[in-house]
Amino acid sequence: MERKKTRIRDTKEANRLKEEGNNALKWGFYKTANKCYTDAIELRKDIMALYSNRALARNKLENWQGAYDDTTRLLEYCEVFDDGFLK
Repeated sequence: MERKKTRIRDTKEANRLKEEGNNALKWGFYKTANKCYTDAIELRKDIMALYSNRALARNKLENWQGAYDDTTRLLEYCEVFDDGFLK
């Protein structure tokens, strides 16, 4: 039961951080957005939108390797957990 409560709490916090990152990205604060998405991923590694959002922030920061790594991870997760890329 405690594990479920922790997961729910972590999901809420990850979603809050995602929204904070989205706002930072919208206003051009790419380092802040990258940090928010990274913190959210630490809490919930299974929210795929976090990887695509962080890849965008990293792209804006010209962190090409980081953007590439996030995009690759996202595609791998899609292939394994989301019935491939056809959706």
